[in-house]
Amino acid sequence: MTGEPRVLRDELLCEGRRVKLYRRVVSAGDAEVEKDYVAFGESVVVVPVLEGGALVFVRQWRPAINRWIVELPAGRVELGEGVLEAAGRELEEETGFKAGALREVGSFYVSPGYSDELIHVVVAERLVAAKAHPEPGEVLSVVVMRPEEYLSRVGRESLDLKTVAAIHLYLGGSR
Repeated sequence: MTGEPRVLRDELLCEGRRVKLYRRVVSAGDAEVEKDYVAFGESVVVVPVLEGGALVFVRQWRPAINRWIVELPAGRVELGEGVLEAAGRELEEETGFKAGALREVGSFYVSPGYSDELIHVVVAERLVAAKAHPEPGEVLSVVVMRPEEYLSRVGRESLDLKTVAAIHLYLGGSR
């Protein structure tokens, strides 16, 4: 392959409530290549830190995997919404906590082989209890544990990768 790949066009294949599936046609050297990808946009994962260092997680039923999973609060950055605003909204919706301080500590692509989703990691501190109000269809409960306790499960059970990455980013000096 010579030269920089160039997007020629995107063809919408189907559209769901939250995602769109596209076929992207790319010029790669002398060839045209087709790759399917899921358009999702930006999202947030929140690391809610309680006094004393424990974190607030949610145990959530995820239809895509047909099971419960413990993960950090997370969700989509809605149109016209900033990253910190989305993080505060998701935190309150899913856990019932409001943050006195929010700060972004990094971002990463969730799975760039098939999705454009960019997730921002936001640390939430000075938490104050409020009332949770999950979106319709969200089935979840709050779980509190130390970050090391969650990470001790790596390799022993299937975990949520965005949660593992966000905890490592938080513990890696972003406090």
